[in-house]
Amino acid sequence: MKKLLAILLALAMIIAINLTAFADAPTTTVNITDDGDRLYNGYQLLFVTSSLKDGEHHTDHEGAHNGNCYNYSYTVNPTYREILQNEVHSKGGNYLWEVTPKPATPAGITDKQIEQYIAHQSSDVGSEYHSMRQVADRLYRAIVAAGNIDPDAKNLTGNGDIIEQGYWIFADITDIEDGESKSLVMVNTAGLNELNITAKTDLPTVEKKVKDIDDTRDSNIVDNAWYDSADHDIGDSVPFKLTATIPSNLRGYLELDANQNSINPYKIVFHDTLSEGLTLAEDAVIKVYMYNSKHEADVDIDMNSFAKDVTANFEIKREGLADGCTFEAICEDVFTIADATKDSAFVVYYSAELNEDAVIGAEGNSNEVYLEFTNDPYGDTTGKTEEDVAMVYTYKLIANKIDAEGHSLKGAGFTLYKKVLGSAEPDQYEKIGGELGGKDDPTRIKFEWTGLDDGDYKLVETTVPDGYNRMEDMTFTVTAEHSEIEGEIKLLALNGGAMGTGTVVDGALNGEIEKDIVNNTGVELPSTGAQGTF
Repeated sequence: MKKLLAILLALAMIIAINLTAFADAPTTTVNITDDGDRLYNGYQLLFVTSSLKDGEHHTDHEGAHNGNCYNYSYTVNPTYREILQNEVHSKGGNYLWEVTPKPATPAGITDKQIEQYIAHQSSDVGSEYHSMRQVADRLYRAIVAAGNIDPDAKNLTGNGDIIEQGYWIFADITDIEDGESKSLVMVNTAGLNELNITAKTDLPTVEKKVKDIDDTRDSNIVDNAWYDSADHDIGDSVPFKLTATIPSNLRGYLELDANQNSINPYKIVFHDTLSEGLTLAEDAVIKVYMYNSKHEADVDIDMNSFAKDVTANFEIKREGLADGCTFEAICEDVFTIADATKDSAFVVYYSAELNEDAVIGAEGNSNEVYLEFTNDPYGDTTGKTEEDVAMVYTYKLIANKIDAEGHSLKGAGFTLYKKVLGSAEPDQYEKIGGELGGKDDPTRIKFEWTGLDDGDYKLVETTVPDGYNRMEDMTFTVTAEHSEIEGEIKLLALNGGAMGTGTVVDGALNGEIEKDIVNNTGVELPSTGAQGTF
């Protein structure tokens, strides 16, 4: 079983600071809270030395945890000087060239300008993504591209590692699994006796929803809400909705070329699977929309004014799928979608028909989706979320024909009707199929209607056995209760009103409502009139 969705896609962190007096080349103890079994490499961009400030009020704090009483001095690590010079030369702002002009080449960038450039960057706050992370991304990519630079600290566990103080990049080097992602952190450890980093988990999510309708009371499914489960008649067109979010540090994956085009794509793929009880027509329309936020995507008005049609940015693939899914919706690079941000939500809409292979009752017709996503900003690997399920239920009605003594009775015929709101039929009841039994099947004693939704029904005895009275028309209402409990969707109750409750088998509702229908013989008349004269 793959690990649960894991960690460290955000720079945002909580740092507990303990300051103390240091001699030259002081050290820091590094603790990183993560999901366990993570390894990091450290790259020390800047060295640091410290000294106690003059003055009695500072001397009194010597050895205490008070960094305000110390001077700190940085020097550039020669291993990374060229990389840092290239970064400052290409990205440094005018604030660096106020005293001296910008040098013609990166080699002219001074160590002081490198320090000024790093000091000018802003740290991430919460899930907000700021410039320090972007600098860290570019520097680490350059280090990786150099190919021959050894880390200054290897295989850190984040559990009490002791490193020399300075300005560091910590890069996740763990062999990640499907549901995990790599991370990157750039921090200043100067003056820190101990550095505690609590990584925030932030990975893509995906969910699948389905719409429900009681068509005896509602004629417009479009405006109905989305649920984890629904019940439908066989033959119904069942609407589905897939919603994916992306990480809040999406920009950590962004790398642009000289023309500001993305060269490090962020890929997402919806892998959607329908059960055998649902058919996706060859000409079924599959649309993808982008919303500004997950909240807007959850608004139960399809393709509302917040939505942007981005179907053209996705490839809908239905053949040659290795994992056996029904279709894939593939976006090779989210960065190519105009206005896409870390807050965007992508929603896939489509409908499928509940068919004759639908499973009846509590087992339901399970339909799953998972999201494949880019999980390494510095490679081309992908991970995947856990599957999310939407369930479709359908039911069976059974009528057993018996006489007053409980014996099976042949010769009857029954027709089932369902009330459909807006129907032009009398009383809005429409026939479900034809008559069962009757003259075409006079020996039938068990009558079954499979693939029914909730709603109002009418059972009519349309052929009466010879010598028996016709049953009065029976109207009844089928209701069902199903919901998600502790991550599992369950059929909780099934009731057929005058037809009785759902049948329980091995502790679970099997989705069948069964009733014995009794026919009585006609009224017994006298064999002769009053006594007369012989």
